[in-house]
Amino acid sequence: MGLANRAAAGHTLPIPGRTIPERSTSTGVTPTECAVLGLLTFGEQSGYDLLRLAKQSVGFFWTPGRSQLYALLPKLVERGLARSRTVRQKRRPDKQLYSLTPAGEQALREGLDQPLGGAVNRNPFALKLFLGAHRDPQRVRTEIEARMRAAQEHLRELEQIEQGLDRQRHFFPYLSLLDGVEDAKAKIRFGKRALALLDELSGRP
Repeated sequence: MGLANRAAAGHTLPIPGRTIPERSTSTGVTPTECAVLGLLTFGEQSGYDLLRLAKQSVGFFWTPGRSQLYALLPKLVERGLARSRTVRQKRRPDKQLYSLTPAGEQALREGLDQPLGGAVNRNPFALKLFLGAHRDPQRVRTEIEARMRAAQEHLRELEQIEQGLDRQRHFFPYLSLLDGVEDAKAKIRFGKRALALLDELSGRP
């Protein structure tokens, strides 16, 4: 029975990667706002500084876009979750520096304590696998191999960071790094297993 016929017959399809829109927590703080407020706990920073810090830290698992970040910062100030000040520069345009307010710290703590159910879940790779019967098997294989290579490169990068990380001083960032390491290893293991199963399906020795 085809997918359309199964759906028409009332069968439930276990579609992975269901998309859930990002929602505010009960405190009115979205996960992205939590990420930005969390970055501000490292001290007063400009939008450019925040983007650079995000790339070196939370960017491995949660990256706000440049335009999104610059649009978000004034809104946090309006809501009293952050404050800003203008720094005059002689040879460059004036810049805005942002810092966290006590209300922002409280919103961050409350936002982080909310359940994870509202997190965005998009997994186009899993969706393509789910519908793989309608694709060229070689293209599926190529995408699995590419994902494995990306995971291997990511793993090497994380392991380099781990070597220079003070686990006692940065214990919780270390836990997030360890989560990334295990996730990369899982992707590599899955890739090897999936390629072996594709070989069995195609009758390759």
